[in-house]
Amino acid sequence: MATILQYKSGMSNGFFVVDRETICVDGGAQLGAEYFLEACEACGVDPASVRLIVVTHAHVDHFVNCDEMRKVTGAPIVCHEAARDTLENARLPVCYPRSRLGEYVDDFRIKMTALHGEPVPYLPPMTPDITFTGSFDLNPYGVDGQIIETFGHSLTCTSVVLADRQAIIGDICVDDEFTDGVPQITYFGYDPDRRKANDLLFPACDRLLALADSFYSGHGGPFTRDQFAAAMEAAREEDREYRAANP
Repeated sequence: MATILQYKSGMSNGFFVVDRETICVDGGAQLGAEYFLEACEACGVDPASVRLIVVTHAHVDHFVNCDEMRKVTGAPIVCHEAARDTLENARLPVCYPRSRLGEYVDDFRIKMTALHGEPVPYLPPMTPDITFTGSFDLNPYGVDGQIIETFGHSLTCTSVVLADRQAIIGDICVDDEFTDGVPQITYFGYDPDRRKANDLLFPACDRLLALADSFYSGHGGPFTRDQFAAAMEAAREEDREYRAANP
């Protein structure tokens, strides 16, 4: 069974997956080699042992430090082909509220950005070494698993799903300062029409529930199967209410 080591980096989580070999998944929101090296030391990981760096999706608070991680480890960066443009051109993410909580968080984000600026003020451009569509086999990098497409939060979202039914799911399900300790399906989607976002997101969540029992998130977590399933049912109920009120 693979071991997933989760560490905090600013507002987000990064991960090491230790199997036959070691890979990194995301890097959190702090920029600088020192933050990654501190995480390596805390988790007992030799940076030289890292074979691959996975970007789950093209939102700055998850990939901002990945180029520094590449410089330290020499490992290649892999992301979905749809994420390439954001990484290479250092674009800030575009996302929209897909729930009542999302509306509140978006309003809060706009106000805080006006007062304090972007929470991650510098985004370095970086060129991924490998991109893919569909799925990506991790076995050549010493990890029994794959990266799969799980669109909906963005059109770049992927998840790392291991053969032992553990998964690292980016922002598909989160628990942060806005969720009152209750895991929730991501409150942001890829389209201003939340029905379109949900139509893409919910099947991705169902696919993850079919493939995994433990879920590691970019914010909070990890979550059990029961927690993820409860978050899905709550999201579906709110979606039904929204569609009834907005035919």
